[in-house]
Amino acid sequence: MKYTFLAITLFAYGVGFSQDLIPAAVTQTMSQGTQPGISVFIPNVSDDNVEDAIKDVTKQYKGKVRKIKRSDENYIDNAQIKEISPNSIDIHQVVEKIDNGYKYTAFFNLGGKFLDSAYSSEKFAYATSVVRKIAMKASELNMDEVIKDQNKVYSKLEDSKKDLIKENEKAAKDIEKAKDLIAKKENEIEDNLKMMESRASDIEKQRQRVIEYQNQRSAYTR
Repeated sequence: MKYTFLAITLFAYGVGFSQDLIPAAVTQTMSQGTQPGISVFIPNVSDDNVEDAIKDVTKQYKGKVRKIKRSDENYIDNAQIKEISPNSIDIHQVVEKIDNGYKYTAFFNLGGKFLDSAYSSEKFAYATSVVRKIAMKASELNMDEVIKDQNKVYSKLEDSKKDLIKENEKAAKDIEKAKDLIAKKENEIEDNLKMMESRASDIEKQRQRVIEYQNQRSAYTR
C-alpha cells in the first residue's frame, strides 16, 4: 500500500513537473554570434540525464555531434529534419548548470540563417517541440532513477519486514518450547514435593529404627 502511494505521488509529481517544462524563444550569444534560439530550464536532473535525452531524441535526425573547441557548446552536424528544412541543418546546443538543474538551449542553423518564429511560426513550433521532448526525456530519465532508488528502499524495507516476521516466528517457537519446559519442570516439582513428603515419612521411620537399635545396643552394656 505504501509503495502504491509512493508510485502515485511520483507520477503526480512528474505530471505537474512536466507542465513547467515550457521552452521559450531566446536571443543570446553563441559560437556564431548572437542568434535566436529556444531555451528550457530542466530542474532536478543530471548532466548525464540531459546528454542521454539529447541522444535519444535526436538520433532519428542522423546528424553527427561535433564539439566546439574551448566552449560548452556542440552541434549536431547535417541533421535531417524535414519538418524544418528539406536540406540538412545544424543544431547548436548549449547546456548550462543552473542551481538545481540545467538550462538547455538549441539554435537551429538553416545554413547561414538561424530559425526563429518570424522566419516560420510553423517550423519554429516544431523546433520548440523538439526542445521540449529533450526536456521531457531528461526528466523522465531522472524520474526512472528516482523510482529505481525508491524501489531499492522499498525492497530493503520489505526484506527488513520479512526478517522481523522470521524473528517473531522463531521467538514464538522459543516461547512454546519454554512453555513446554516450564510445564515439564512444574510437573517435576510437584512430583518431587510428593516424593519429599513420602521421604519425610520414611526418614522418620528410619530415625525411630535407629533409636530403637541404639536402645537395644545400650541394654547389652548394662
